[in-house]
Amino acid sequence: MGKLQIADEEYYISSEYLLNLAKRASELFECSEPIEKRQLLKFTLQNLRVDGSLVRYDELKPFDTIRLYASRQAWLPREDFRQ
Repeated sequence: MGKLQIADEEYYISSEYLLNLAKRASELFECSEPIEKRQLLKFTLQNLRVDGSLVRYDELKPFDTIRLYASRQAWLPREDFRQ
């Protein structure tokens, strides 16, 4: 039982660290070296292309799903949709 509790605590510590890192993503990207920026973009995006003055791209999984849910007000389904 003790190992299970330790694993649970480590999970929450890792989750908290990951969320804090995600909150600082823009700041970290801006201060990174060009090669690091390139690696990050390659890791998260594909099919980068220029369309006039716009840059278009497709997001790799799971980043497409993260972005979808991040744009919503609530991540959980509404009560009236639950069975």
